[in-house]
Amino acid sequence: MIVLVAVLLLAALVAWWGARRARDAAEYFVAGRRAGAWLVGIAGTAAALSPFTFVGGPGLFWAIGAGSLWIIVSAPLTGALQCWAVGEPVVELVASTKAVTIPELLQRKLGGRAVRAAAALVIVVGGVASLAVDARAAFVLGEIFLGVPGLWCAVALMLATTLYTSLGGMRAGLLADAVQGGVMALVAVAIAAAALAAAGGPAGAVAALETARPQILGSFGAAAPAKAFGFYALFCVGVCAQPRYVQKFFFLRSGEQLRRLPGVLTLALVLTLTVWIGVGIGGSALAAQGKIALGGPDDLAPRTMEFLGPWAVLLAGVGVLAALMSSASSLLNLAAAALTRDLPESCGGAPRGVGAARAATVVVAAAGTLLGAQSARTVALLGILGWGFFTAALLPAMTIGLLWRRASGRGVAASMIVGGAVDLALELMRAQLPPGLEPGLAGALAAALVLVLFPRRSVIDDV
Repeated sequence: MIVLVAVLLLAALVAWWGARRARDAAEYFVAGRRAGAWLVGIAGTAAALSPFTFVGGPGLFWAIGAGSLWIIVSAPLTGALQCWAVGEPVVELVASTKAVTIPELLQRKLGGRAVRAAAALVIVVGGVASLAVDARAAFVLGEIFLGVPGLWCAVALMLATTLYTSLGGMRAGLLADAVQGGVMALVAVAIAAAALAAAGGPAGAVAALETARPQILGSFGAAAPAKAFGFYALFCVGVCAQPRYVQKFFFLRSGEQLRRLPGVLTLALVLTLTVWIGVGIGGSALAAQGKIALGGPDDLAPRTMEFLGPWAVLLAGVGVLAALMSSASSLLNLAAAALTRDLPESCGGAPRGVGAARAATVVVAAAGTLLGAQSARTVALLGILGWGFFTAALLPAMTIGLLWRRASGRGVAASMIVGGAVDLALELMRAQLPPGLEPGLAGALAAALVLVLFPRRSVIDDV
């Protein structure tokens, strides 16, 4: 409870600081475009990871073993991939167009209001779905880590995040995300090492699993090889489509900073992902040894921390809090921008002011919290849902759409709607899908086909 109160007070301080500086759209939505590679890299990693890494990842390892690691094995590649495939064109376009949001950038590049409206709709729907991951993790955090009712914890943390995000925008959110990203990396390494040590070291943990649950070890664990490859592809290429990552390119003060960004992203990501491996293996070994009892995958991380002692519960609670708040702040800001700038302008109206954006932030936060509270999915499956939806709807738009000279605004708009619809339709029948058929990848393929089938008729404007 003390940790929760301290977080609320710090959120109020950050909100006060940011509110004094975020007085126009550029400050509120893109932090004034004055950030360097270290600030953007650490903040971007923190915003993209979410409690999916601290709670969902270890739980998924307990469920399917080494098959879950295919989600994160691409980590050394993704920083360079997203900067090359998306970062370079985005930074160049932002410098020339002064766009403030992703939908606005697509409209400036491709022309037409339809592409901006479609992108805004995708960001709002995907943002609410991804916020459900944070809300669900807050339930776990409250009930097991902090010893308070899960609903209270979810509401309190969403209120705290909404406070500094609505008042200070990304002027406050970027600084908070960077601090939280550093905390996440340090906490992840510490509790990963402790979990492995408690299970008898890496060798002892693996030996316990070989005896009790050998089916989760090996190259693919308990997952079908096709499913593992599907995870790899979804999270490797899907990194180019996540608005929380793309948004951070808007913050860079110059293209020179982009050269340093891949190294920062990779370092921050690899350090933080140690918790997935360490707690996943160590906690699963402790369960196999009969030292902790689990009711489901989401119990693994908190029960492991309880076994380690109060210091681990405190550290893990801080880490999950940091992951939750950094992820939620970016999603809230993105959705608020879509609702108050992109949708009104795409309909021929005027953009709403910062005051309207603050109100929209509160509405989006409430919707995400409600969805997370009612969901029966685990944190891991909710995280895959959010990541997959953005991959399906935005991957072709952010790669082919920005780089192909014949891409049309209407074609890209149609691709986003088709990709998102295919993903959601397949998610409803995920249990019946064959192994390896990831809804996010199938949606992205459908979106790419739509995009290339409807090119613009002339490229004169690009010459």
